[in-house]
Amino acid sequence: MTDWTLLPQLVVRSAGFPWELTHLLRHEETARGVDAAHEREARARRLAGELTPLRRLTRGEAARLRGLRPLPPSGAFPGEWHARWNEATGALATAREELTAAAERDARREREALAALAADERFLDAVVCSGPGVYRELARHGAGRARLRRQVASYVQRFAAKCETMSFFGPVNYATVDPGQAEEAVFSWQGHLALRERRAYLAAWAFEGLQEAVAGSGDFAAALVPRPKTLREAAAACREPAVRALVAAADGRRTLAGAARRAGLDLPEAVAALGTARSRGVLTHDAEPDATAVDPTRWLAARAGRRPPLPPGLADGLGRVVELLDRYPAAAPGRKAEIQAELAARVPGRAPAAGGRSRFYNDRVIVHEAAAGTLDLTLGGGLAHDLRTAVPAVLDLLGRAAELTREANNRQVAAHLGPGRFPLLAAMRRCAGLPLAADPWLPEVVAGALREADRDAAEVDLRGRLAPPPPARWPLLCSVDVMAVTADLAAYRAGRTPLVLGDIHDAPLLTPWALQFHPDAAGALAERDRLLSRALSGFPAVNVVARRTTGLPPLRLPGLLLELGPVRDPGPRVALDRLFVHSDGRRAGLRSPDHEGELVFHNGELDSALHTALALPRIRPPALPALPRMPRLRWGNLVWARRRLRLPSAELAAWPPASRPAELLGAARALLRTHGVPARFFAKAPHERKPVYVDAACPLLLECLARLARGAAHVDLSEALPGEEQSWLADGSARFAAEFRCVYVGAPREDS
Repeated sequence: MTDWTLLPQLVVRSAGFPWELTHLLRHEETARGVDAAHEREARARRLAGELTPLRRLTRGEAARLRGLRPLPPSGAFPGEWHARWNEATGALATAREELTAAAERDARREREALAALAADERFLDAVVCSGPGVYRELARHGAGRARLRRQVASYVQRFAAKCETMSFFGPVNYATVDPGQAEEAVFSWQGHLALRERRAYLAAWAFEGLQEAVAGSGDFAAALVPRPKTLREAAAACREPAVRALVAAADGRRTLAGAARRAGLDLPEAVAALGTARSRGVLTHDAEPDATAVDPTRWLAARAGRRPPLPPGLADGLGRVVELLDRYPAAAPGRKAEIQAELAARVPGRAPAAGGRSRFYNDRVIVHEAAAGTLDLTLGGGLAHDLRTAVPAVLDLLGRAAELTREANNRQVAAHLGPGRFPLLAAMRRCAGLPLAADPWLPEVVAGALREADRDAAEVDLRGRLAPPPPARWPLLCSVDVMAVTADLAAYRAGRTPLVLGDIHDAPLLTPWALQFHPDAAGALAERDRLLSRALSGFPAVNVVARRTTGLPPLRLPGLLLELGPVRDPGPRVALDRLFVHSDGRRAGLRSPDHEGELVFHNGELDSALHTALALPRIRPPALPALPRMPRLRWGNLVWARRRLRLPSAELAAWPPASRPAELLGAARALLRTHGVPARFFAKAPHERKPVYVDAACPLLLECLARLARGAAHVDLSEALPGEEQSWLADGSARFAAEFRCVYVGAPREDS
C-alpha cells in the first residue's frame, strides 16, 4: 500500500439552502395520484388479460375493454369477471378524476411557491449573485413565464442539493481531523442563516481591465518597475522593435521611465510596449499583484496609494470600486444589481462569452462572493480512522490507474514526437491534436469483478475481488470530496457507516483561497507544503502559475516556478524557453539545462496528452466500464461509485412539458419504475460538467431533465447518496448537503 497522509485541515463545503427548498416544487398529491392510477390501471389490464369472452364482442364492447372502462351488462362476459372488471375500472375512473383535481391543486401550490421564491430576499440574493439577468427578469415579471419557472427550478436544485462555494449560496467552513479524539465529531454551529463574514471580489476579466487602466496612466506608469517573467531570451520572442527594445532594457530595477530612456523610447511608446509585453506574458511590473492573490483589487488600491498619484478621476474610480465591493455583501438584492451595473460602467473590459471554462466559476458575473459559516468541527473516533485509512485503500487503485495512464500518454507522446530534443512550446504545438489516452486497467478489472458478481446485485463490494495494486512509484497528490451517509455524525461507526467519494481532483486544493477565512491559514499552508515537499523529495516538480482567468486563483505549490502569471515568490524558477522534451521514440521526459535530472509538472485538471505524459500521475474519478447499468461499487464501507443507469436520451426527450404535470409525472414515473430508479436522483449529460438534481415528483425538475436529454445521446442517472434523510448537517428540522474536502498526499516507498 502507498504511504498516504491526510492533511489534518479539511474544508467543509455545504449547500446554502436546505434540501426542503426542493419540496416547494413537488406535486405530491399528483405523484400519489399517478401512482394510484397506475396500480389500478395495472389491475384492470391484468383482468383484461384473463378474459375469455362467451361470444364475439361488439365494436363498442371491444372499445370499452381497450379503454379500460366499465362494461354494461352483456352475455359476452362471465358474471364474476364482469363484476370484478367494473369494480376495477370504476376505481380507475375515480382515480383519474382525483388525479385531475390533485394536479390542479398542486399547480396552484406551485404557482404560489414560485411567487414566494421570487419575493424571497435570501433566495434573490443568491440569484443576483449567480445570474443577474435572471434576477432582473424575476424583478420585472415574477416567475410566471415558462422559461423563468424552469430557471428558478434550476437554481432551487443547485442551491439546495449542491455544495458550491463560489458566490453567496455555499458558505466555507473548516474541520480538523484529530485521531486522538474519542468522539466521532465535536462541533458547534449557529445555523445556516448565521455567517461569520462575507467578502466580494471583482471578476478576473474586470480586474484585468481595471489594472490596465491604472498601469497606463502618466506619472504612475513612469514609476512602474518592469521585469522579465517567463522567458530567458525574452527580447528575441518579441517582433515589434519598441517591445523588443523595452524588454531588453527591463531588468527588474529600472523604472519604466528609465527603461524607456535606455531603449530610446518616449514614455507613451514605452507604456504601450509594456502593455503588449505584459499581455504576452513576457514582462510584469511591481504594481501587478500575484496571480495567486486572493484579493487583487484591494491589493492594487493599496499599492496605488503608495506610488506617484494617479490622475484624480482614475484614483477616485479605483476608490469607488473598492467602496462598492465593501458594500456589496450586505446590500439587498436590488442594490446588488445596481452595484453590478455601476461596476460594469466603471471598469474597462468585457465579460467572457458563455460556453467557455469561465462559466464554471460565475466569471460572467462582474462580482462574486465568498462567505464563511459558523461551523466549528473536529472529527475523531471511527470517522477520523476511516478518513485516514479507508479512503486511501481506494486511492491506491486510482493511483495505480493514474500511473498507467501517465505511462500510456508518455508512450504516445514519445512515438508522436519521435527521437529528438524539442522545445516545450514546439512539443505543445506538435502534440496539440493528440487525444488523451485512457489506460484500460481499472475498467477491465472492475468489469471482470462485476461478471463474477450477481448480475442483479444493487451493490458490489470489490474488497477482496480486486488484487491490491503495487505501491506507487510516483508522488500522488489529490483532493477528495467525502460525504458521510448518516443523519448524525455521533452515530458514525467505523467500517460500517457508508462514506461516499464525490468529486476527485488531481491537485491539493487546500489553497489561500480555500483558507481565506481560516484563523491560521498561514499555519495550514505551511503544514501542507511541508508534507508536499516530503512526498516530492527526489522528484523535481514544476509549478506552472498561470495568469488568472477565473474567480479562483491559480495554485502555488512547492517546486520550481514557471511564471506565466506574475509571482513575487523568490524561490527557484525555470524559464519557459529553457524547458525541453527529450524523446527516444519510446519514452519522453521534461528537462532543462539549468536543472539536474528529469522534471515533472504539477497538475491542475489539464486534460491534454502532453501534460499528462510529463506531469505527476493524475488522480482522477475512476474510469468505469461503459455498462448500461452499474451497481453501487463499495470497498468495505467506502462507496466509490454510486448506482448508475445510462438511458438513451430519446426515452426522456419526448416527455410532455411541465404545463401538463399529470402527464409528465405519469410518463416519468413509469419510466423510472421500469428501470428501478429511485424517486430522487442526479442526472448528467456528457456535454455538461455538473449533474442536476431531479425529484420525480417535481414537474419543473423533470422538464429540466428532458431538456438536458435533448442535447445528448444519453443521460446517466445516479442515486442521490447521501440524500436528505442521510444528511448530518441540520438546523432544526432542515437538513443540508455537506461534504469534507480532504487533501491526500501519497509518498512513493523506497522499495517501489
